[in-house]
Amino acid sequence: MAKKPASKKKPGKPLAQRLAADPALVKRYQSDPGLRSKLTGSLERYLTPQQRQSRAVNLRLKAPIAPGSNVTERDLAHEAQAATTVRYGPQDRALAQQLGVAQQTERDTASAYDQYRAALQQHAAMVQSFQQGAQQALQQTAQGITGLGSQEALQMQQAANQQAAQQGVAPAGDLTSLANAALATRQGVMGTFQGEQALTGAAVNQYADTQANVVAPGQKLSALAQAAGRTKDARQRQTDLATEKGAFNQQFRDTRRQDEFKNQLAMGALNLNTAKAAADAKANDPTTVVKTAAAKTSATEEAKQAAKLGLSVHQYRLLGPAERARRLAKKSTTSPGSDVITSGPLAGKTKTWVAAHPKEAGTLVDNYNTTKDKAGNPKTEAAKAFRDKYGVDLQPTSAHNRARDAVQNAETAFGQVGKVTKRKDGTSKRVTTDEVVSVLRNQGVSNLWIRAGLEMARGGLTPGTAARIHKAGYSVAQLGYKMRPAASTPTGAAGYNKGNQPG
Repeated sequence: MAKKPASKKKPGKPLAQRLAADPALVKRYQSDPGLRSKLTGSLERYLTPQQRQSRAVNLRLKAPIAPGSNVTERDLAHEAQAATTVRYGPQDRALAQQLGVAQQTERDTASAYDQYRAALQQHAAMVQSFQQGAQQALQQTAQGITGLGSQEALQMQQAANQQAAQQGVAPAGDLTSLANAALATRQGVMGTFQGEQALTGAAVNQYADTQANVVAPGQKLSALAQAAGRTKDARQRQTDLATEKGAFNQQFRDTRRQDEFKNQLAMGALNLNTAKAAADAKANDPTTVVKTAAAKTSATEEAKQAAKLGLSVHQYRLLGPAERARRLAKKSTTSPGSDVITSGPLAGKTKTWVAAHPKEAGTLVDNYNTTKDKAGNPKTEAAKAFRDKYGVDLQPTSAHNRARDAVQNAETAFGQVGKVTKRKDGTSKRVTTDEVVSVLRNQGVSNLWIRAGLEMARGGLTPGTAARIHKAGYSVAQLGYKMRPAASTPTGAAGYNKGNQPG
């Protein structure tokens, strides 16, 4: 039986129409991360407000902090948080501990004063009970005094009558009035004592009640206010520290962005990192070893031609074929021996040779400086002459070599000024002198060698710059730099001296 031909699947409706007609499908797309990623552009309206906000935050955190940088805003946030934690972590912990102690003290103060007031109230109740017992005892005593007075009066009357009868005289007189007077005196004394006891008891009761119901609550409120004040102070210190932390975090981010922007500017303007990476990759390539022998002859020839022009091989290559040919042709027309050094450790050598062989020239200078003069003084004639002329000691050859490298790097960098470079963000910008100066300063190059590099890129040192180099202890002859008249200082160099060169 023959199979039925497969029917072509009809194209379905667009996703936007299906989502608009099916709320269940919308929920499915919202709950599934794989499907949710398809809700882009106009379909983002089907995301929940929280999902749209989360997507916007993620998009912002994925953005680089500077054009062309591989450091994202999320990385910057982590770095800023880590730096803030390192700097303010101990203070955070100390303030949290102080706040905890203050809050616990506030709770303990309330319970302590509650116990104190309960003790005072118990004392007041005991005082009142004692005073009531004393009053009852006095009342019973007063009643006993009254009864005792009546019995004593009767006994006194009977005793008087018996005595009169024994003596044979008339019966004794009535002693009732005398007994009543004595009884009244006793009752008066007892009443006075009862009154004093009542007044004393009322005062003691009032004092105990005031202590329990007036003084103790007031003391509690005052102590709670003090404890609450300490808690408030701890919270305020936390708030102040949070403000300081926020300012530090923002400053850290701004500084980090500026540094990253400068790094990208250096990479884009000078292509230093790219050139270094390419050179390293080429040096580590196994095929380079095979090609080295074939390229040795060409490199030697380039070095000879560069030496004729007083340039390094790198500077020679930067000139280009046409400029190299023009300079070599012009060089051949000049009189030989015009740049021969006539005195000092490099006497007999040309300035071109010194520029092409800095290490050999440094060795000659060192050998010359290690010899003694006729008087046997270990200080050399050249060093003494340099110090007598410029007032400073001559720097060693190693320092001259470092200075020569710094000036050469600066000269190469200034050679990029005016060129239009394409940045990683797709924009094009012309390299300025200020940008190159900023990059060189960030790399640790001193202002003196930046100045020298700028002037070498524009034809040679001016007398003013040569004087500064000599005052710093460096020999222009040993460095192998050519000079030019002071009147020919270009406007750009003068502008650099005024605008970018401090002091």
